[in-house]
Amino acid sequence: DVTNPDPDYHFKVITDALKLAKEPLPRVDAVGGSATGTISGKNEATWCDIFPNVPPDVYQAKVVDIFSRITKEVAGDVPLKVINDGEVTALAAFQKIQKG
Repeated sequence: DVTNPDPDYHFKVITDALKLAKEPLPRVDAVGGSATGTISGKNEATWCDIFPNVPPDVYQAKVVDIFSRITKEVAGDVPLKVINDGEVTALAAFQKIQKG
């Protein structure tokens, strides 16, 4: 529910899903993902429209580093890479047609 203004709700929903997904795995070596909006080189949600109702001060305190916190909660200190979902689409298209 992207309309939920509580970042803790989003954190829990995402971590619960990832914990379920990792159950059959022997270990997690790294975490990767995509998100809407602007993702920094440090995997920070600089601006992310997944959280449209989160007030700016709460966004800064609880959303900017959400991907790092999720990774630590689910997999510990493993590498993380989050990129913009549009970049994911562009990369997939390039790999399919081999043209830029």
